[in-house]
Amino acid sequence: MSEQRTTRDPLVVGMTRPILLLGVTYSYFVIEVVGATVLFLIGNNLLYLLTILPLHSAGVVLCKWEPRFFDILFRAAQHARSVRNRPRYRCNVYVPY
Repeated sequence: MSEQRTTRDPLVVGMTRPILLLGVTYSYFVIEVVGATVLFLIGNNLLYLLTILPLHSAGVVLCKWEPRFFDILFRAAQHARSVRNRPRYRCNVYVPY
């Protein structure tokens, strides 16, 4: 049998990729900016805004590896395995009874 390769249509690939803002997904960018802003407001130091640089660099690397990395991570966090005391508190509580 001859091996046939499927071709990638650039239009379909472009339409299925998530929206990227400065190399990271929009949801990660918003979380990153809000986190740095909260650190700035709590610490009252302008240098706390520089925490966005290593976070953003790591996000760019992960989004280059898998464009939907953070969407998959957020979805997995939503459907995390529940703990044994979930029926008692009706939420995931990581403390003993």
